[in-house]
Amino acid sequence: MDARQPSQTADGAAIMRALHQQLPAEARILDDPIATMLVDPQSDAFKARVSFVAQLPERVRLRLTNFVLRSRYAEDCLAQAVQDGTTQYVVLGAGLDTFGYRQPAWARHLSIIEVDHPATQDIKRKRLRDGGIEIPDNLSFAAVDFESVGLEVGLRQAGFDSSRSAFFSMLGVSQYLASDALDGTLEFVLSMPKSSEIVLSIVLPDDLLPTDEAALAASYAARFAAIGEPWLTRPTPDAFAARLRGMGFSRAVHLSPDEANKRYFSGRTDGLQASLQEQMIRAVV
Repeated sequence: MDARQPSQTADGAAIMRALHQQLPAEARILDDPIATMLVDPQSDAFKARVSFVAQLPERVRLRLTNFVLRSRYAEDCLAQAVQDGTTQYVVLGAGLDTFGYRQPAWARHLSIIEVDHPATQDIKRKRLRDGGIEIPDNLSFAAVDFESVGLEVGLRQAGFDSSRSAFFSMLGVSQYLASDALDGTLEFVLSMPKSSEIVLSIVLPDDLLPTDEAALAASYAARFAAIGEPWLTRPTPDAFAARLRGMGFSRAVHLSPDEANKRYFSGRTDGLQASLQEQMIRAVV
């Protein structure tokens, strides 16, 4: 990405979460009122995203749920970790993530650190100010470029305590990292005390996707490459989970689309389903 500009992919994810809020409250996978305050419905980006979604085949559009599913799953896992005593939450590649600004009561004692590129954090702070959204006392920012600045250094400067267990999320990020940069992040998590964990999304290779989903992935990849944010890493879930266990994680679990459908989409009448293109992995130290 251009170091002088915020991530356009972060903006797109926020728009998709905002569009999801148009559903009735009881039908939402993720209840995220803050997302609607961080995007501009009159902007070209918003209108272009609405037009793009409307032109997708219905079966593909109904699976375009990864932007809300990944946040919901990560936050469910975080709630469990907090029950088990975790007091630090690190949002890697936070973009326009909104958890810290709508945090439930159980999260108030957490130390939340949002990690991202400085340019993206600058535009986020501006949108928060413009929306009248206060930054809570338990949230801080760590400016880190994953390809050039060490995560450990950035977190330390933000007050992170590496002697205590922590929960990490990395949503919509892994595909933009070269393999060695992704490994470095995972190794840092692995260096944390026992019971620390990371929940991250991965984008599957085209040959594991049905034709229509592979076509969508190809259009995304081409668009992002054109704006300087190419996809670099697309592992298979089984191989990636095995790799995590081989690195030393005590447990690595893949949330398959079938399991996600049972957990989050059962009983729906609108046809929404779990994404096939982007899937979730949970790894515990």
